[in-house]
Amino acid sequence: MGSFISFVPTPFEDIDTFFELAPMSSADVVYDLGSGDGRLLFAALEKGAGKAVGVELNPTLVHEVNGTAKMRGLEDKVTFLEADVMDIDLADATVVLCYLYPTASAALKPRFESELKTGTRIVMESFPIHGWKPVKTKEFGYKTFYLYRMLPEIIDEDEEEIVCSEYCDCG
Repeated sequence: MGSFISFVPTPFEDIDTFFELAPMSSADVVYDLGSGDGRLLFAALEKGAGKAVGVELNPTLVHEVNGTAKMRGLEDKVTFLEADVMDIDLADATVVLCYLYPTASAALKPRFESELKTGTRIVMESFPIHGWKPVKTKEFGYKTFYLYRMLPEIIDEDEEEIVCSEYCDCG
């Protein structure tokens, strides 16, 4: 499906917000869809995740971040794949982290529903998943972070408030 967003890294000061919503344990397998420079996954491992998988389209970023993982001695705990997020199997994930446009959420939503196990947590930065009610939200600075847990509560379309920003292509 190609790139949903160019490399726009999560600011370092925002990283802890993901893990306040989804605390890590050694049983967690964390996927970052659009992993960029790997900062979220390195943080997940520091916070106790057992395994981490990054998915990134940019081959230069993947090469660099795999080198960083090796340099840190983490190559047995973290894998960075050069792949489209639509082409990878998500079944092993216990936590999914995303900072992607609403079009990406819409495209991934059926995959989340069909591939993720009950109880899997999804944390979205800035853009909610249309039609799902978050378990919890957290405001940080000018952003909102959304926590969902599979199987999510579906929002009645008649009652849903559409959340958009200047980055949204909702129309």
